[in-house]
Amino acid sequence: MKKKLLSLMIISILILSSNLAKGQAWERHSKVLSLGVGASQFFHFDNYYYKNAGDLRNRSWYWPITGQVNFQGEFGVHKYLGLGFTTGFGGRTRYRNNYTGEFNIPIGLIFNFHFYQLIADKKSKAKHADKLDMYFGASAGSGIAVAYYNGFSRRTPIGFGGLHFGMRYYFTPKVAINAELGWGKSLANIGMSFKL
Repeated sequence: MKKKLLSLMIISILILSSNLAKGQAWERHSKVLSLGVGASQFFHFDNYYYKNAGDLRNRSWYWPITGQVNFQGEFGVHKYLGLGFTTGFGGRTRYRNNYTGEFNIPIGLIFNFHFYQLIADKKSKAKHADKLDMYFGASAGSGIAVAYYNGFSRRTPIGFGGLHFGMRYYFTPKVAINAELGWGKSLANIGMSFKL
């Protein structure tokens, strides 16, 4: 009896999920909010003090990799194009006495080209275009970081810019799992996306 109920539930879910997903994963009037975690790399415009062979040296800029919680919004401006924003917070802990710790808040703009939807429109063999959204894009922005040194802290401006590749898979018509790889705001990021 349990096996029959489980089989019936699985079949029902498959039938419902195939019927619920209509249209394309990205459309002209799409509005998508995404929340994720990952790693980023921001350019710091600050003197960075570090020890080298017992000597205290400095650099006028640096770009550490930090852990991030990312929040993004993207809005369709064309059948294949989206514009939006990115923000969040992140940081890293101090590593021995050589490197600074930090807490950062970036904010910037994103631009994405949803090429899989173009492929789906041109070729009828593109599979799962109603659930799969693949894109590449660019981001640029600024923000602020609080850097923690030995015994003191200071605020420093940050900046970022770069290219990224991403994909979203909608397992319901409004909810997707997403992933991005790139440079700047998303070295690697994974999370959830929600269509409004």
